[in-house]
Amino acid sequence: MNCFKLFFYCAFLCLAAAGVAAEKDDLTSIVIVTGSYPPAINEVDEDKGYVSRLVADAFALEGIKTEFLFVPWARGLRMIRLGHEACIMYYAKTPDRLKSFIFSEPLFAEEWLFFHLKKTPVEWQKLTDLSRYIIGATLSYTYSEEFHRLADQQALSVHWVARDKQNWQMLMAGRIDIFPSVKTGWYQLRQLYSEAAIKQVTTHPKPLKSQLNFLLCSKEHPNAEYFRDKFNQGFTKLKKLRPISYYIPDSNGEKWPVESN
Repeated sequence: MNCFKLFFYCAFLCLAAAGVAAEKDDLTSIVIVTGSYPPAINEVDEDKGYVSRLVADAFALEGIKTEFLFVPWARGLRMIRLGHEACIMYYAKTPDRLKSFIFSEPLFAEEWLFFHLKKTPVEWQKLTDLSRYIIGATLSYTYSEEFHRLADQQALSVHWVARDKQNWQMLMAGRIDIFPSVKTGWYQLRQLYSEAAIKQVTTHPKPLKSQLNFLLCSKEHPNAEYFRDKFNQGFTKLKKLRPISYYIPDSNGEKWPVESN
C-alpha cells in the first residue's frame, strides 16, 4: 500500500512540476494577433513587415519568441478584447480602446492622407466640406473622432468595407471619390495596379490627421501586462541600438516617436 502511495505522490509531483514548467513556457513566447497592412504588416513577407520585425526584435531582446496570427482586423480586436490572446498590433489610442486595452510605448507615427483620382478634384478645409464626396473607409481603422462622428451622423457619405484592397478597387473604378490612407497606400496600389494606372491617383496636401500607433494588450488576459512591460523594456533597448531608418529606409531622418502627456 505504501508503494502505491509513493507512486501517486511522485506522479503528483511530476505533474505539478510539468504545470510550473508549462506556465514558465507561456511567458517565453507570445502570439501577436494582427491583420494585413502592407508593407508595415504583411503575411507574405519573410519578416512579416517592418512593424512585425520591430515587435519581434524588441521581444527577442527580452528572451521572448514571437509568432504572428493574421486575421481580419475586426475579428482580431474581438479576440483580444475577450482575452483569447494577449496582444494585437498595431492601433492608435481611442477612448473606447482605453477601456479594453493597455498600451505599449508608441511604435511609429503615421500621417493619414486623402487619396483620390486626379480627374476628381478634392477641396476641403474642414471635414464637413467633404459631404459632397463618397468616401471609402476600412472597418476597425481609426481615422479621427470627428470623422467617425460625422460618419455616424451621416453628415459624411462613408462606404465601409473589410479590407483596403476593396477600397483601392472602388477608387480606381470610380465607385468612391476618396479613400483615406497612410503614405504606404502607394505601396498597396503598386501591388494591385501598373505604374500607368497609378499615375491617375494623387493625394490632397492637407492630412486628415497624424497619429501614433501602439501594441495593444488585453485587460482580460492574465499575462498581458507582463508582455506589455517586457515589450517596453526590449523596445527601450532597441531604440538605443538602432535608428528608425533601420526599419523604415525612407524615414527621412525621423526620430523614434515620443508620446506627449
